[in-house]
Formats: sequence, structure tokens, C-alpha cells
Amino acid sequence: MIDIHSHILPGLDDGAENFEQSFEILNELINQGVKEVIVTPHIISGSYDNNRKTIDEKFDELSAKIVKNKLQIKIHKGAEIYFEPNLIEKVKREKLSLAGSSYILVESDLQRFPNNFFETLFEFQFEDFIPILAHAERYFQFINNFDFLLDIANRGILIQTNCGCLLGDYGEKIQVLTHKMLEVGCIHFVASDVHNLAKRPILMDAAYQYLSEKYSENLAELLMYENPKKVINNEPFENIFRQIYQEKKYKTSFLERVKNFFS
Repeated sequence: MIDIHSHILPGLDDGAENFEQSFEILNELINQGVKEVIVTPHIISGSYDNNRKTIDEKFDELSAKIVKNKLQIKIHKGAEIYFEPNLIEKVKREKLSLAGSSYILVESDLQRFPNNFFETLFEFQFEDFIPILAHAERYFQFINNFDFLLDIANRGILIQTNCGCLLGDYGEKIQVLTHKMLEVGCIHFVASDVHNLAKRPILMDAAYQYLSEKYSENLAELLMYENPKKVINNEPFENIFRQIYQEKKYKTSFLERVKNFFS
């Protein structure tokens, strides 16, 4: 598996506090079958004022320790970027994409989106970036307006969901929304969003098994390895969710479409 959303770099945000905690997280990721992980510290002005320099310094130090200790995992640079004014210019200037690709991981306030949030995401597309909306199932407006979420996905914004949301760790409403998103096919990545082993633990293996048993192993592989690998390789992936918004025209279920895609 490949994890595209994690808070492993020590001392940069509310994730790992030191290298000891970083190693605890990395070892648990390895134990659960994760081979590669993108480190995505928060960038929130006034709270976590990270930039290219602060991320590179911690990344290089952690990378050296991984090699020295012969850990069987590879890390890639990234960031979880909180929406703020002039975000496009900041992303370009600081080179804040995932693994040096065209993909970017973006988040916003969970209670209410800023007025121009999605307009900015669409502007990113015109600048040849591919926005991924972090933990989309946790946003209050999507919980209350599912069609709004479908419209966003249909316009090319990619969706990442947390393992814990899939498994019910964030409450019933969020779990219900997560499964509704899976049923119509508007989830593109499942990731850990791990902060530490106590506050927000790693559930990659449990999520993979759950997807395999409830849906299909092909779907688990797609959301937790194949699509993430495309991000790292900076490749577009064949999106089996294309045109899903026209749900009234469906003659087959989503699971049947997944089965047909892989046949």
C-alpha cells in the first residue's frame, strides 16, 4: 500500500512531536504493509507556518535516519495546504505539491467553506495542478448536501478519505457519508491521515481488509495502491468514476461497473 496523507515529520504540526514518534509511526506503517508514504505536514498561516525550507530540513533528516536504521519504507515530500488568500502563488513559490508531482492536497475549515474555495481549486486546474480534497467526508456542508459533493467530484476535484471515517471512528454520520461516496464512486484515495499512534492511529490494513470484504479487493488495490502510485509517478490515472453525476441514467450499479472495469 501507499499512504498519501500523513503527519510524520516531527515538530512541524500536531503530528509526530519528535523523531522517536516518527519512527513509531513508520514502523507501524511497515507492519501494516505500507511501502511508501507521502509526508504532508499542515501549512496553516498563524498556526503551522511551514514552508519549503522547514519541510525539507525535517524531511532530509528523517530520510537519513530511515536509511541508517534500514527501515523498509520510502518517504516522499508533500504538504496538506489549508486554504488561504493567494494560495496558488504560494503553492507555486514553495513547490508544495505531492512527491514533486502536479497533485496537491488541500483542506479547508470543516464547518464552512470560504466563498471562493472551489473557484480557487478550479483555478488550480487551469494552472495544470490536480487538486485532491483531503478527508472530504468530514466537511459539514457535504454531510448536509451530497449533491454538492458529487458536483465537485464531477468537475475533476479528486477526493481522499480517511481510513477511520470508513471504519466509523469519526461517528455514524461521517461513516454513512463515506460509504455513500464509495457506492457512487467519488472516492479516489483512502489514506491514514495519521498524527500519532494514540490520537489518530494507523488503520491502513483494517481499511484495506474492509474494502476487500465489503466491496472488492480490486477496489481496495485501486484506492490504496494504484491511484496513489500514479500520484508519486505524476501520471494521470484511468478514472472509473468519470461522469458519475448522471446517476439517474445508471443501468448498472457502481460495484458492477468496478467489476466490468477490471474484467
